[in-house]
Amino acid sequence: MTTITRPLICAGLLLLLLEVSAERIFAAGASVSARPNIVFILADDQGYEDTGFMGSKQIRTPNLDKLAHDGAVLKSFYVQPVCSPTRAALMSGRYAVHTGVYTIVRPHAKWGLPLAERTLAEALHAAGYETAICGKWHLGEFDPAYRPTHRGFDHQYGLWFGMIDYFTHMRDGVLDWHRDDKPCKDEGYSTHLISKEACRVIREKHGDNPLFLYVPFNAVHAPLQVPNEYKKPFTSLSGVRRTYAGMVAAMDEAIGQILTALKDKGILDNTLIIFSSDRRSIDSIGPQKIRGSQTPSRSINSAETLITITSPQSRSCKRTSAIVASHNRNARAHCKKSADA
Repeated sequence: MTTITRPLICAGLLLLLLEVSAERIFAAGASVSARPNIVFILADDQGYEDTGFMGSKQIRTPNLDKLAHDGAVLKSFYVQPVCSPTRAALMSGRYAVHTGVYTIVRPHAKWGLPLAERTLAEALHAAGYETAICGKWHLGEFDPAYRPTHRGFDHQYGLWFGMIDYFTHMRDGVLDWHRDDKPCKDEGYSTHLISKEACRVIREKHGDNPLFLYVPFNAVHAPLQVPNEYKKPFTSLSGVRRTYAGMVAAMDEAIGQILTALKDKGILDNTLIIFSSDRRSIDSIGPQKIRGSQTPSRSINSAETLITITSPQSRSCKRTSAIVASHNRNARAHCKKSADA
């Protein structure tokens, strides 16, 4: 019998929901080549019903829709109210009452996910996985020990925080774009860069070692910015809602590129793919409404989010509803601060 420690609870629970034996990943002596690859894609402030598979008539998301069709959809999946607590729960498998991450870790703050917490990346690395993060970290950087490459990731690319300019990668006049936790001046739209790097990691995956690829996009968090071509299809929308729709479309395109890279590498059929949002979307910017109908996500104690899981075992399954509670009832005071997460 395999003992699954707390840092593995999140991944272990998802695997069990899909009737995938956790022994394939965590058992001592299990064949490394037999272990499934894991790609965890996390959207930032994605609206509960702002995808086709959740019923949106305004925003088209063909790649996410295909994931949902081929996998399982969890319709009552709860996350934390703001960015950092959700990421801390995912990485540690623990509630905020244990990690102390109740609110947003801001730039240069003298804290982060406690170093005593063993991360999911560390656990999977110890199990023989190649590990990479492409996207937003948001769990501390003031000391190198808090950065991704010191928390179990072989490779890091992207931003440490949120609220960056999608094109310049600046926040408050400071560059927030890094490769292996060192400043990086790559040019381009951040969603495109994250996808490009994730695809590179997949193409260059080493030998038989399984891959844990964590892709936390900064999309579709504010500031709302997207190349104009992504807004053109949404002629029925206007203002920030149209820009937001374009951002969702750009992220969906990026996810499609990641799926293609997995297929081209020949590992798609042995890959567990998970997509979730870290929290609900914000209501509006000034008088302009951003989100569509999202009644399930209006709780101030937690945020119900969308999630779809696709694995070799689930590709022939029908859609499933399940409850995975990871909400924190002590974090309601921080919900109002989410705009500058």
